Amino acid sequence: MKVILEKGILEPSWDFVPVGNRLRFDLTFLWERATKWNLLLWDPGKVKFYWYTKPLLDLQPLLVLMNRGRFAGSSLHAFAEKESGAKVPLLYREGRMAEIIEYVTKEKDAALALLAEAIGVLGPLGDRRRRT
Repeated sequence: MKVILEKGILEPSWDFVPVGNRLRFDLTFLWERATKWNLLLWDPGKVKFYWYTKPLLDLQPLLVLMNRGRFAGSSLHAFAEKESGAKVPLLYREGRMAEIIEYVTKEKDAALALLAEAIGVLGPLGDRRRRT
């Protein structure tokens, strides 16, 4: 957790911009763990400041749109080569950290590949639609 905090993930700055899918879940999890271990002490004002100022690029809205506006079935797993994350808690309880790192690495690669492809599609749409 200390290494994660040192990277600046939970700093409301532009030095590190999280990119991923359903980041609210991941970032809240990190924040709660850091708070539990007294590595981070945030009051409600600090939490609000973080959520309103931290830049992040979340794929969730893109996946919902790719799923024709439906939330159900809009997981990254539905659109990319990626396993379900349901097994991660069990891997954690069993201390199988190498497998968790492998899963997270595959998820990162899948998310970035999807993002790169989406930019290729949405960039030209933006160019056509941009009002200057």
